[in-house]
Amino acid sequence: MDALVQTESDRKAALVAASLKGVTHRYGKTLALDSVTLEIPAGRMTGLIGPDGVGKSTLLGLIAGVRRVQTGEVRALDGDLKDEAFRQGCCARIAYMPQGLGRNLYPTLSVFENLDFIGRLFGQEGTERKARIDDLTRSTGLDPFLERPAGKLSGGMKQKLSLCCSLIHDPDLLILDEPTTGVDPLSRRQFWELIDRIRARRPQMSVVVATAYMDEAEQYAWLAAMDDGRVIATGSPAEIKSRAGAEDLESAFIALLPEEKRKGHKAIEIPPRKHEGGTPAIEADALTKRFGSFVAVDHVSFRIEKGEIFGFLGSNGCGKSTTMKMLTGLLPPTEGKAMLFGEPVSGEEDIEMRRRVGYMSQAFSLYGELTVRRNLELHAKLFDLPVATRGKRVDEMLDRFGLREVADVQPESLPLGIRQRLQLAVAIQHRPEMLILDEPTSGVDPVARDQFWEYLIALSRNDGVTIFLSTHFMNEAMRCDRISLMHSGKVLAAGTPPELIEARRAKSLEQAFIGFLEDAAGALNFQCFVDQATGRLSIIELNARFGGGFPLSDTAGARVPRWMIEDLAGLESSAAADFQDGLIMLRYDDAVFTTRDALGPDLD
Repeated sequence: MDALVQTESDRKAALVAASLKGVTHRYGKTLALDSVTLEIPAGRMTGLIGPDGVGKSTLLGLIAGVRRVQTGEVRALDGDLKDEAFRQGCCARIAYMPQGLGRNLYPTLSVFENLDFIGRLFGQEGTERKARIDDLTRSTGLDPFLERPAGKLSGGMKQKLSLCCSLIHDPDLLILDEPTTGVDPLSRRQFWELIDRIRARRPQMSVVVATAYMDEAEQYAWLAAMDDGRVIATGSPAEIKSRAGAEDLESAFIALLPEEKRKGHKAIEIPPRKHEGGTPAIEADALTKRFGSFVAVDHVSFRIEKGEIFGFLGSNGCGKSTTMKMLTGLLPPTEGKAMLFGEPVSGEEDIEMRRRVGYMSQAFSLYGELTVRRNLELHAKLFDLPVATRGKRVDEMLDRFGLREVADVQPESLPLGIRQRLQLAVAIQHRPEMLILDEPTSGVDPVARDQFWEYLIALSRNDGVTIFLSTHFMNEAMRCDRISLMHSGKVLAAGTPPELIEARRAKSLEQAFIGFLEDAAGALNFQCFVDQATGRLSIIELNARFGGGFPLSDTAGARVPRWMIEDLAGLESSAAADFQDGLIMLRYDDAVFTTRDALGPDLD
């Protein structure tokens, strides 16, 4: 009987990658997890969904063994993580990639040195380390950049290197905390394709991911939705949507929230804009900003009309914030010019020009030690609002943005969504004609995000305020009148969302953005034939959007990711097999590409 019970227990443990039972976790007075009980399935891609501050990172830290268990039981890989000996012993079986671009990297070490150091920590011999580093960097396309310092990699490449560092010891449990937040759509797609390839080789590996992107979560096998430190729903994406009676995960998440949180929520409706004409609100002409030899913004040009909602879409580090700072006079351009309402921006504008603009920074920039009301009163004085109307305007802001109940509370103790409403109230209380908002809804829950957008739409359509905002979210970009797609300091395309989708013949804005990114990176086209006498493949020419044809003599050494190949149709398998031993190579702009991936997994 005991053997039978043990067998059943072992069977159940094999089906669970990690579990929590009655787990509560606090940071001082802040309750991060509230009596959470959860079983995370093994051998699958599972996800935690929910906005910032709901407890996702705390939960992942606990099952990774990097946070001490305060109350309750936490198990991973069939062991109790309160047991110090087990926790130390299972380190080699768990890989944890914390939130933030490259947080587990050493920025001054090269790509190779980061991987080599982690391999040494896990006791790998030199030959084994070299083989693993070669395999991982070839799989991720990092092999051309082995000598580059991690701190000088792009956001997407940092995340790929972070993943390589996490996988160098073949973990059984891979924990990823928002690994693609702030990464461009193309890099995000490549990241998940890499995970899929690794899981195909190691199907027993369990993957647990926290994400802010609901479209990503749609691809996971199992989800746990979280709010206020509690798990509010579990199941497959289809099960969660069915339970909520919703067509997409974001709508399902909103429907599953407590009644008091979703009270008054409704679908966003955007009335058509009245075209006023006249002088544009914003003009950027060949705007450029260099920091030493680094070009952060590279000859950016666009126009924003009065009353328009204009979106800036791009990854972290692509130059969005730098551009916005130049347009507000907070940062002088190296080259080019910026115009506000037809007047040049020099950084030395008088108070009258500054009154016409409201700016909301990416991070919370108000005074945490002052109450909500005192912050509004202070900024009313700073913008020299008439004394006789200051009190009335402050009261108007408290009512308009739903801040009356928290008027005497310090912002640092308020939820992120309310803090963002306060920042918007401060930004518009001097009645500016233009609002510049830097990722105003990042980390905010879907209900608060939609409420924030209702305020923006009312300001644009009712008050005629021009709104220029940056965002990572495709559904937000679809709400803009026009958008600009930015990457590596350059504007790739601009227009209405439907125009950009149509231009790429894409099914969605994200697919269109990926298409523009592929154009920017360069797409290769192989012209080739099979010699019938020898059965060998011959390359006539390599064509690239970034440089015409490359004769065969120039093809020495490189890696072409599968997505960059336009046409390799019609190759016979025998020719492809011969081609494996003599990879066609191309060097371009410090990047090295090979055709191994292009010809498919059979050649690996």
